[in-house]
Amino acid sequence: MTHLWHDIKAGDKVPSRINIVIEIPMGSKCKYELSRTTGSIRVDRVLATAMTYPQNYGFVPQTLCE
Repeated sequence: MTHLWHDIKAGDKVPSRINIVIEIPMGSKCKYELSRTTGSIRVDRVLATAMTYPQNYGFVPQTLCE
């Protein structure tokens, strides 16, 4: 199984082109979260209102925020 954090590179042409993993798709009511131990994505929560997420949200593999 591909580990979305460790096995996918940040990209071949960084910084002009990068790979990203989307955890919250635009227009979705579901928020997904990456398990750093298994590398799988699971549903973290579902919005109970009519609101949806306005934009894609995710991360660049093999990077950390400082």
